Amino acid sequence: MLFLARLLFGLGVQTNTITNMKKILLSVLALGTTVVVFAQSGQAPAANAILVSQTRSGDVVTTRYKIPHNDGKHAGFDVHYAVNKANIVPTYSDNQEQIAELKDFMAQSQDSTMHISAIHIVGYASPDGNATQNDTLASKRAQSLYHYAVNTYHPKQEIDTQHKTFKWSDCADVVEKSDIPNKEQVLSILKSTSHTEPQKEMALRKMPDSWSYLATKILPKMRYADIEIDYGVDEFVTRTTIVPKTEPAKPVQTAQPAAPAQQTTPTQPEVVVVDEEMGIIVATPRHDYIDSNENKRNQRKARKADKKNIKGGYEAVYW
Repeated sequence: MLFLARLLFGLGVQTNTITNMKKILLSVLALGTTVVVFAQSGQAPAANAILVSQTRSGDVVTTRYKIPHNDGKHAGFDVHYAVNKANIVPTYSDNQEQIAELKDFMAQSQDSTMHISAIHIVGYASPDGNATQNDTLASKRAQSLYHYAVNTYHPKQEIDTQHKTFKWSDCADVVEKSDIPNKEQVLSILKSTSHTEPQKEMALRKMPDSWSYLATKILPKMRYADIEIDYGVDEFVTRTTIVPKTEPAKPVQTAQPAAPAQQTTPTQPEVVVVDEEMGIIVATPRHDYIDSNENKRNQRKARKADKKNIKGGYEAVYW
């Protein structure tokens, strides 16, 4: 239980309880400064992550994300009171240290990355004395811390307040770890189920050494009010990935130009010549024939002149 840790701390007993200062330091570290670096494992940030930035250096890409409202964090601070008192005295016990830590925490809560979700205050009273008066005292202690928090920090959240009076049996775990005189006898009284609370106190007071130990080292740690704050923080995550180097683009293969078609001499159509003297001539021109009217007239004159079968490059057929 929380109060047991406080009592053990007052006794100088080694416990696994983390002090409030350590909790604050851990809280401060979480305020927007958390950096998680992922290796090239493909591990991705949370699904609700928001991309903040992305940079590239060579083949390394660095991406920064914000994870909003990472809730589930808690911070606690105690204010102790003198016997039968409900007013906060900053110089009493370790109040100065606790109030300073609360102040630092509330200053950090003004950061836009931090979000307080709930505030709880519980006032406590030790089991010695009148039970009704102790219940009233515990309630007043809760109210005094409530008004201090509201008037000093003006939180936007509603503050839930409760109170509780410890019973004598609540001291048993602390007594077992202490060096109180007559330990076994004290434990027997504390754990008794056949004695009322006033009867237990009367029996303890009959052992002066044991009562003095209780009154100075155990009971004062049970007179306090505790403020617990639930909050979340927008955490920032950095992820690095390695991008494979891009291979140079291969040159585009251009189609080879088609080989030029072999030049062929177009086939000349058959030439039909009507000669008034010689009749119809069907001529098949050779490749070197120059088709012009002038040549035709010259050829006809030549054919008439020598009457040969081959005339001016023509192979003539008569019918």
